[in-house]
Amino acid sequence: MLADRLVAHRGYPKHYPENTLLGMAAAIDAGAHFIETDILFSADRQPVLYHDNIMTRISGEENAVHLLSLEELVTRPAYEPERFGEQFINQTITPLCDLVSLLEEHPDVTAFIEMKRSGLHIVGEEAAYDIVTRLLEPVAERCVLISFSDEFIAHARQQGYERLGMVLKDWEARTGELIQRIRPEFIFCDTGKVPEGASLYGMEATLVVYEVETPDQAIDWFERGADMLETFDIGGMLENLAHRAL
Repeated sequence: MLADRLVAHRGYPKHYPENTLLGMAAAIDAGAHFIETDILFSADRQPVLYHDNIMTRISGEENAVHLLSLEELVTRPAYEPERFGEQFINQTITPLCDLVSLLEEHPDVTAFIEMKRSGLHIVGEEAAYDIVTRLLEPVAERCVLISFSDEFIAHARQQGYERLGMVLKDWEARTGELIQRIRPEFIFCDTGKVPEGASLYGMEATLVVYEVETPDQAIDWFERGADMLETFDIGGMLENLAHRAL
């Protein structure tokens, strides 16, 4: 099924502010079976859906996520003013617990939870793991922890977390010792890091490539051997690929 091969990257940023509950719900309503979000931590070490540590682009505020408490963050807008103006000014920063509630309402949806390195540096890998997995417990079987931080993923494996994904820093890392030892369920790779002409077939893990912008690009990547694709336009991609041969 097509919806099982596409990941809604940060929700539905084509039409809604990224990493918001509104965008996640819209992605699911558009047909997404897989969503992806980024995680940073508040000053009181609570996880929120947010990509940039500095809040200017998303919230229009000269501040940093880790300097504000969760109580303060949930009153701040997450509206991407440069892209959307005042359209979503009433949309506020989403705590991870709200995403968990959304997932409980949609048992057919799996979430990729990306632990941003900037957040891990502030909280620490072990504490971040404990905090996030405690919140994810009701839906853990449908949540995949992913990160650029090899140390975090290695710790998560050591702790026995079942569903893990590693984000490649370079293409050669896919065959490295750490991948072989951790054996993640998923490997994520930026399309720009895949060498021209490289075959994507033969990986043990499910390969997810990002960011794929058009249906034609999606078909090309599927033909090259990608298992799944991340897109900012989940609804448009599902609609445009629905009647095309894959």
